[in-house]
Amino acid sequence: MSRAVARATSGAVVALALLLLGVLTLPAPARDLGAGRLTSDAPMPPVVAGAFHVHSNRSDGAASLEAIAEAAARTGLSFVVVTDHGDGTRAPEPPRYHANVLVLDGLEVTTTDGHYLSVGHLQAPYPLGGEARDVAADIERLGGFGVAAHPASPKPALAWTDWSTSVGGIEWLNGDSAWRDESWPRLGLALLHYPFRPAQAIGALFDRPTETLRRWDTMTQARAVVALAGADAHGAAAVPGVADVRLRPIPIPSYEAVFRTFALRVQLDEVWSGDASADAAALLEGLREGRVYTAIDALATPGRFHFAARSGGDVAQAGGSLRAGLGVELTVRADLPPGGEIQLLENGAVVQRSDRPELHYVTTSGRAVYRVEVVLTDSPGRPAIPWIVGNPIRVGFAELPGAQGQETTGRSAALFTDEPAVAGWSVEHETESLAAVDSTAAVEGQELALRYALSDGLGQAPFAALVRERVGEAGEFDRIRFRVRSDAPTRLSVQLRAGGGDADVRWRRSVYADTTTREVTVRLQEMRPVTSAGVGPPVVGAESSLLFVVDSVNTPPATSGVVWLDDVRLESR
Repeated sequence: MSRAVARATSGAVVALALLLLGVLTLPAPARDLGAGRLTSDAPMPPVVAGAFHVHSNRSDGAASLEAIAEAAARTGLSFVVVTDHGDGTRAPEPPRYHANVLVLDGLEVTTTDGHYLSVGHLQAPYPLGGEARDVAADIERLGGFGVAAHPASPKPALAWTDWSTSVGGIEWLNGDSAWRDESWPRLGLALLHYPFRPAQAIGALFDRPTETLRRWDTMTQARAVVALAGADAHGAAAVPGVADVRLRPIPIPSYEAVFRTFALRVQLDEVWSGDASADAAALLEGLREGRVYTAIDALATPGRFHFAARSGGDVAQAGGSLRAGLGVELTVRADLPPGGEIQLLENGAVVQRSDRPELHYVTTSGRAVYRVEVVLTDSPGRPAIPWIVGNPIRVGFAELPGAQGQETTGRSAALFTDEPAVAGWSVEHETESLAAVDSTAAVEGQELALRYALSDGLGQAPFAALVRERVGEAGEFDRIRFRVRSDAPTRLSVQLRAGGGDADVRWRRSVYADTTTREVTVRLQEMRPVTSAGVGPPVVGAESSLLFVVDSVNTPPATSGVVWLDDVRLESR
């Protein structure tokens, strides 16, 4: 036997062995529960299924919006929320139907603390970026529903790290991150299964994200936060260990395979009308209010689910809240295959279980957060992935505005109030940009004006800064207070720079400014290091400097403008 024949024979034997291994270890197909698994005849609210967090060929995805909608239509989905990478300065396309699928144009923004998704926002007047807390605030200001993406990603650049920021929602599951912690043998087995049962091959890589769910449970005890599963579908293969690289010629996993693996179900007040704008508004309302749950369709279908609370005449659905705490009646209805279990969780801990399609519970805590998971005995993962994850109902939370206490000021040192001159103030900028400072007349007296013209950014990163040196000589302070406005919406980086030494040691806090005068307080404890040389909160010495900086984080190169400041003070309790 020649070497060529021997190699061919060996290759065929290996291929046959791999094929046999793949067939013998195939994950089970999804269980079809049909239409009769619910024991109650009570009507269920209308529900639409869809995918959230999808990328097209406008960023790092493989297909057009139309092709993505057609893939969604083949899987029976009703909507797709596309969230291509960007900075928000591109106007979102209006909602539209294609192939009977509602397509919404969203956004994924890169921040210093992870990635943030948005849908329903207006066009941003400046590039969104920087710290997560500022991007989240900007998205909210623009009317968007913001979601922290892939919070548990094994890739440090993608993982969410700012858990103190108020967000609209988080991804409890992310389709492009869930497989990245699996072993190479496990991934290889999934590749063998993929040609036969693509959705089940993907779903078999999912584990219960225990830490993400724990963090979510903690967050919801302070405020309402929506949890949903993000497809993060690109229609192309990722390169393990290499960031932001996609092999577009290799459509694994395909959009269709991801869409068949899991989907969101958004509960509506009424059936969609077919008008794209009206239906998109209803969808966004359901997402914002938390009337949404996730079902892993690779395990079982159709995945019907409903969670409600009643106290007297008051009723709340998933995502809602009731002011009453004790004696609230909680009801769960769900499809449930044999061996499945409904689990009711109170503040993250299971308090009631049911192996029937309904669960009833009367609350005994005055203030708690309740949510539901539906689990199956044969679900994949260690620990096993839940089949259905719903959003919580918060009981005993009186959603009343709290009284805002007046912050006391022990001492205050004025750096600028109403002076006609700008003594002590100067400007800094890199070589190609321009900046100037002067005192200008305003309705209430004089204002400090920073006039800037940023360079085109082809050389150094452009910036312009208004600087007050040696602020530490004014004595100890814990906050900076000032009034600010600008000729256009912008973000201004308030920075403290340590004096002395050759290292660039700075801390910053970004603030929003527009044509309306705003009073702003920046607390030193809120400032974060700009450079690796800075650690913890600012250390203020006699030679420290205060800077108001316009830079390329939120201002495009070749931009000119004016920022006015007044009543600049250093204060302490």
